[in-house]
Amino acid sequence: MSENTENTELVSLQAEVESARAAFINSVTQLREQTSAGALAQRGLSAAQGWFTDDFGAIRTKRVAIVSAVVVGVVAIKLFRRRG
Repeated sequence: MSENTENTELVSLQAEVESARAAFINSVTQLREQTSAGALAQRGLSAAQGWFTDDFGAIRTKRVAIVSAVVVGVVAIKLFRRRG
């Protein structure tokens, strides 16, 4: 191989490495953003809202009632234990 061909291959490999490095840094940055506390909290809030609402945004009253009953039950149990 001639020296010119080797230089061309070397430049091509360096460009490929730089491209892969830039893509890696971009991926790491996106993962950092997705796993930040605010992003995780927002994702959890969206999941909770999705569980309590249907596809059209209406509230699912049965699910709200079930959760409310559980919360009231837990509070009642804690109050009765405290007294007894």
